[in-house]
Amino acid sequence: MAHPSTSVAEALDVADARHWTRRPPVRPATRLRHLLRDQDAADLAPRLFAYPDAVTRWAAGDTVGLNPAHRTLIEREIYRTWQPDARRRAHQQILHHDGCVTVQLHARFTYTTSCGEFHDPRVRPLTEDLPTVHARALFDARHRDADEDELRCILADGIGEAYFFHALPADQQQAAVAISDLHFVQFHY
Repeated sequence: MAHPSTSVAEALDVADARHWTRRPPVRPATRLRHLLRDQDAADLAPRLFAYPDAVTRWAAGDTVGLNPAHRTLIEREIYRTWQPDARRRAHQQILHHDGCVTVQLHARFTYTTSCGEFHDPRVRPLTEDLPTVHARALFDARHRDADEDELRCILADGIGEAYFFHALPADQQQAAVAISDLHFVQFHY
């Protein structure tokens, strides 16, 4: 899953994969058996766009009807759920040692000020180190499986502080930044 991502959650999962202590299973049936340890087929099936019976059958080794789209979704679920304890430890070490969480993104932004809302039509390529408070909020939101909108909001706040408002005094930082269109996002830590 090293492909470019337009999802903050997926980009965090890919960055977290660099801190795994063991590799996840490779075969789809083995991956599904791992995923079915913590949840039942009825809960997993909607995320794979499949029927629960098909998920159970695939986990048993019968891969009839398992197409490349399903394989990609299974891989995404593995990246989302693999080694949660190693993920939390890595996040704690990064935050406790003032580690750097760098985000690289290509996005359009919207700014809300006391004068109104402004849409920037440009796709801005940015590479910034997130402030620790925003990195902590991003990790905490990911641990509780927050939705994409909340993750984007936290990321936009961090980008706003690190890039757009870094030269302004605190009393002048009255604008809000939102990501209106995300073309690419990648994290490094």
